[in-house]
Amino acid sequence: MVKRRKEEEFAGVLEFEGLGKDAPELASWMAEHKERNGGKVRVAQGASGARVIFSNAADMDRWKARWERMMSGKRTIAA
Repeated sequence: MVKRRKEEEFAGVLEFEGLGKDAPELASWMAEHKERNGGKVRVAQGASGARVIFSNAADMDRWKARWERMMSGKRTIAA
């Protein structure tokens, strides 16, 4: 018997520092992503936060922009 490994193309990986893979923010982003019928997204716990693997570069850019907006809002509140 020969085992075959399925290889998938992926656009990139983002790690959201300080955000756990079960965080409510991440869950809401996943729900919205699913509603929009975006590309495949995989989530795992990374070294410093949730690690998200994207199959679509546009989805990755959208999540990165959302994270940057969220972090800039937190910096404004903290200042």
